[in-house]
Amino acid sequence: MALVLLMGCGTSRPRGFFSVTESPPGSSTEEAPRSWQDARVGDRVEYVFNATVSGSNWGGSSSAGQLFVEVVAVQAPWVWLSIRITRNDGQPHPNPFLSHDFVLPMRMGQAPPNLPDPIKDGSTRITRLWAFAAGQHWSARQFARDDSVGDGPMQQRLYATTPGPLYLTNGLLRIYFGAVSPGDYAIHSLTLVSFQRGSGAPQGTPPAMDHPWGPGTWYETREQSSRGIFERQVCLGAEQGYLLRKIWPRPQAGKRCGDFQGAAVLSLEDALLNLVNKSVGVSIWPPRAPGAPLSRQGHLQLGRDSLPVWFHEEPDPMTDESLKVNVHGFAIDVWSPVLRGLPMEARFNALSVETVWQPWAGVHHFNASSRLSSWGTWLEPSELSTSAR
Repeated sequence: MALVLLMGCGTSRPRGFFSVTESPPGSSTEEAPRSWQDARVGDRVEYVFNATVSGSNWGGSSSAGQLFVEVVAVQAPWVWLSIRITRNDGQPHPNPFLSHDFVLPMRMGQAPPNLPDPIKDGSTRITRLWAFAAGQHWSARQFARDDSVGDGPMQQRLYATTPGPLYLTNGLLRIYFGAVSPGDYAIHSLTLVSFQRGSGAPQGTPPAMDHPWGPGTWYETREQSSRGIFERQVCLGAEQGYLLRKIWPRPQAGKRCGDFQGAAVLSLEDALLNLVNKSVGVSIWPPRAPGAPLSRQGHLQLGRDSLPVWFHEEPDPMTDESLKVNVHGFAIDVWSPVLRGLPMEARFNALSVETVWQPWAGVHHFNASSRLSSWGTWLEPSELSTSAR
C-alpha cells in the first residue's frame, strides 16, 4: 500500500512529489553519510509547511509557506545556520513570528544524552519503509501513533535511516499531525521538497547575532514581590542537531553558559515545527483574546534604552477579576534595534509582567513584577559581534 502526497505543480513528477512504499525501489541514489563535522557553506534543506486550527471558541486560522535551513559559515567547532521562512511564492511571510531570518550557531560535537522521542506520550509503532522525496529514494523509518478512534490525534514522522545530506534536520523527511473532534480540528505538516550540498569553498563569515534564534545567547529576568527579589538566567545552546535550554536560578556576574549538563533538549526539527505552529492564530499584536480591549501604549526602560511597548491588562485567572490584574508589556516593534541580540523566545513574549491589586474603588496597588533585565551572547567575542547588554 502506498501513501502519496502531492504538493506543488509540475510535469511528470511535481517538485513536492512525496511517496511512501513498503517495497524497495529498483535503485537508490541516497548519498554517503554526512554529519555536522562535514558541514559545508551552502548545505541546505527546504521544506513546505502547512498548519491550520479551527474551533467554535476561537474561529479558524492557518499558516503555510516554505522553510529553509542553510549553512552560511563554518568555523570549527561552530556551524552557522540561517533559518528563513517565506510564503509559497517566495515573498516574506506576513506573520510577525515568521517575517525575519534567524541566526543559529550549532556546535559540532556529540548529540546530547537522553534524546527526546520523536512522538511523545503513548505507544509508537516503528516501520521501515522506502520513501521518494526531493527527487531521490530514501531508506526510512516511520514513527506513527493513531488515537483517532478515541477522538485523539493521528501522528506520523518519517526519518531517513541514514540522514546523509539531511543531517541539518536529523534526517527528517516528513511530519504529519492531525486531530479532529466535533467542532474542532488541528492539522500541521512539514515535508521535504529539496536539499543541496554546498561547494565547500570559503568557510564564510559568521553573521552578526542581531536576530538570534536562541542558541549562543542568554537572557536574565528579575522578579520582585513581597517575598523578595529573585533573578534567573536562561542559557540557550545547540549541539549536533539539538537545541539546549538551561535555567540558572542565581546568575553570577560574568558567568558564561558553558555547562549544559541537565539542560532541556529539543530537536531542531521540533523547534522549527513549534515556530510554525506558534504562528497560527496570531493575527493581532500584541496577542490577546478575541474581544479583549485594545492595549495602551507606553515605554519600558531596558538598561539605558527606552522601548515603546503595548501594555495589555487582563484579570488574574486565579482570583476575583475585580481585585487582581496582570499587566503585560509587549514590544510594539519586535524587531526594534533596542532588542538587538535578544533570542526569539524572549522577543515574542511579554518583556514585563506587573501584578496589581485593583480595589472596587481607589488606586492600583503594586503586588509583584517580573521583567527582562539583560541579555547577550556567551560565545567568545571573536566569534560573535553582539556584546552583552
